[in-house]
This record gives sequence, structure tokens and C-alpha cells, in this order.
Amino acid sequence: MIDKNWQEIAPDPDWVRQEVARLDEAVDEFADAMKAKLSQKAHEGWTGWDKPESGIKIWNAMLAQGAAVPLAKGQEVDIANLAMMLWRINGRME
Repeated sequence: MIDKNWQEIAPDPDWVRQEVARLDEAVDEFADAMKAKLSQKAHEGWTGWDKPESGIKIWNAMLAQGAAVPLAKGQEVDIANLAMMLWRINGRME
């Protein structure tokens, strides 16, 4: 995802399976962290994330949290949750 195989050499199928398994594990762990944070925020009374008119507010919050990379450390789950909200509001575009 970070480094591209520019030689167009087909990767070893065993390596691909291992890479996909590692990615799946990382996504599952991250999704669990996202869900825990969303649950916490719901219990605190936060709402309105799924309203189309909230899109600009969510976008601005996401940009503000991720704007200063060194300061964004530890904010990855919050940024991902905001991105998920925008993805949902915008119709799950690819």
C-alpha cells in the first residue's frame, strides 16, 4: 500500500496470502478501536453524525485533527471515525 511494485512482477501467492491476512488483522483491530470510541461518544451524548447537513462540520473536524501530523499522533481513530461518517453521508462512494 505504501511501496509499489513498479516492475510489474507478479508477487508470490504465499506472500500475498500472508500480506492480506496481516491487513485483515490490522483492519479488525482498528475497527474494534473505532467502535469503542464511537460507543464512548454515543454514551457522552454525541449525535448528528449521519445527517447530511453535518458533512461540512465533520469534514472540518477531520481536517483540524489531522492537519498537524506530529500533533495528530493518537488521533488516528478519531480521524478514521470522521472519515467513516463522511463516507456514509456521501453514499459510500468508491
